[in-house]
Amino acid sequence: MSRRWLIPGLVALLVVGWAPVTLARFTDAGTSTGSLASGTIQPPTTLAATGGATITLTWGATPTTAAAGYHLYRATSSGGTYTLVQTITPRTTVTITDGPGSAGTFWYRLRAYVQNWESVDSNTVSAFAGTTAYAACVSNAADTTSAGDNNGYEGSIANACNDNSVFATDTSSGTSTTASCGSGATPDTTKDRHRFYGFVTGLPGSVTSINGIRVRADVALNNTTGTTNLCAQLSWDGGTTWTSIQSQAITTAAETTYTFGGTANLWGRTWTLAQLNTTNFRVRIIDASTLATKVFSLDYVALSVTYTP
Repeated sequence: MSRRWLIPGLVALLVVGWAPVTLARFTDAGTSTGSLASGTIQPPTTLAATGGATITLTWGATPTTAAAGYHLYRATSSGGTYTLVQTITPRTTVTITDGPGSAGTFWYRLRAYVQNWESVDSNTVSAFAGTTAYAACVSNAADTTSAGDNNGYEGSIANACNDNSVFATDTSSGTSTTASCGSGATPDTTKDRHRFYGFVTGLPGSVTSINGIRVRADVALNNTTGTTNLCAQLSWDGGTTWTSIQSQAITTAAETTYTFGGTANLWGRTWTLAQLNTTNFRVRIIDASTLATKVFSLDYVALSVTYTP
């Protein structure tokens, strides 16, 4: 006869049993009510342009309050390629000035923008900008009578007609230690002087008035000791008669651009187109320093004219 043994704990399990377990997975199909709204960036209105030395543009602000500002596009013909030239902020801005950098008629369109989105174009406008690009000198000659050392820029003078940081040099500004270039139209006889001419400005024959003349001179010094001035004069009759001297202090040794005159500065007289041609027009540069050993290094002499066609 065989015997069977039951472990007490096991008996209890058999008697009581396990509670049944059910594994379940729940899913929910979510729904959304409402809709996504779409909008349009409204363009600026009534764009207008006024020409001159630069071009002034005005417009009515976009009514799209989310707009960050405007993109200004410019072309050289009404049907030409329009290039982005300015980003203008904030949205409330309604006027800016554009300097195309050369003379001619330019066309403009304006768009409002938000991040990478733009409105359609505004109306198209055009205006004339009447300032020529800087034209370099072509020819030169030192003043050799009552002009300091009478040799002007005696070193590598041709370098003054190229904008390349290669210099013409005046190793002494004259025979005195005055920092004055002269008075009125009369230069100081102890200071070195040099004439530049042959500027090809590209002025059209239709010019009705000359509105301003700028002379650019890029100059460096060997040091900043003492008091130093750079001066300029203009002639309209081949160097017989000159305007009053314009003077600027030089306080840095590094090459620096100095501008004489301006887009609305006529140097005290009225000009005709013929007086600005390559035969009649002259620029005279005068060097003055209280230091007899001052070295003037001249990189570039150029001319720009503002006019009405």
